[in-house]
Amino acid sequence: MIDILMVLMLLILIATTISIFVFNDLLYIVIIFGAYSMVMSLIWQQLNSPDLAITEAAVGIGMTVLMVTVVTKVGRRPQ
Repeated sequence: MIDILMVLMLLILIATTISIFVFNDLLYIVIIFGAYSMVMSLIWQQLNSPDLAITEAAVGIGMTVLMVTVVTKVGRRPQ
């Protein structure tokens, strides 16, 4: 039987993926990427793969911090 929580998380993944193409503000896109990474980490945990979940969480946090730093240096709006 399909788990309702898993379906909800997959729908959130689809929504975050589509919303990346909607926004023009780079900071919003980075925040959405962080949410995507967090949900993907939860999905890996639900699929009984904790090693991938920890890796996804660590890489997602690291990339989000790095991208926020770059966005603050470059600017929020593309030229």
